[in-house]
Amino acid sequence: MKSFRFALSLLTTIPSGFKEIPDEKTWFRSVYFFPLCGYILAVFCVVPFYALSEIFYIHDIIEAIGIATFLFLLTGGLHLDGFADSCDALMCSTSPERRIEILHDSRLGAFATIGLILLLSAKISALFILVREKEYLGIFCMIVIARFIMIVLIKIGRFYKFDKGMGREIIGRISWLTLFIAFLYTAPCIFMSLKIAIITAILIVVVFYLNYRVKAKLGGISGDILGASLELSETLGLILLTIKPY
Repeated sequence: MKSFRFALSLLTTIPSGFKEIPDEKTWFRSVYFFPLCGYILAVFCVVPFYALSEIFYIHDIIEAIGIATFLFLLTGGLHLDGFADSCDALMCSTSPERRIEILHDSRLGAFATIGLILLLSAKISALFILVREKEYLGIFCMIVIARFIMIVLIKIGRFYKFDKGMGREIIGRISWLTLFIAFLYTAPCIFMSLKIAIITAILIVVVFYLNYRVKAKLGGISGDILGASLELSETLGLILLTIKPY
């Protein structure tokens, strides 16, 4: 239970009552519960809009913005901040050492600003299309699956030696059993449909490529990169959900 409360405090702004300094065991066990945090976020972000849409007329774009806003508020913008820092660090033409300095700089650069605009535009646009087509279950599943994809990166990645963030406690150190347990938690969403299962496979390939590129540019993974991977997989998953055959 302590590990679950710690996971909730890491990935959300939902009060968990966890205030102590986590030990190594708590850190490792908390990873099991990342997808469960996704379920909780999905319930708070998707279910209310689905229920309201069944009672009242709410314009699709308002629902899309509302879901994106709830995700932002309930995560505290933590993953978006990691995505912004990652854009600045990975897209600049400089040395790995300088990229690491930029990654730890809290100021937003041009790449971060442009990246955030494009990411949020893509996410809200995809949500708009999915809401219009009443694909609330698909949105729900992608929120959960994105947290599992982050665990995949935690398993395959390696932290770089200059990172002093919390991510170094678990990056590259979790077992295959931990990944498998997290997969079991996520399986109901992954196998909700063949399309979602295929999208999940695509996202896993994408995160392997991301790990390869980040390793080449930074030498390893940090907490900011984990946040970026979550935002990218969540947004890309929503975009892929909108694609339909003729």
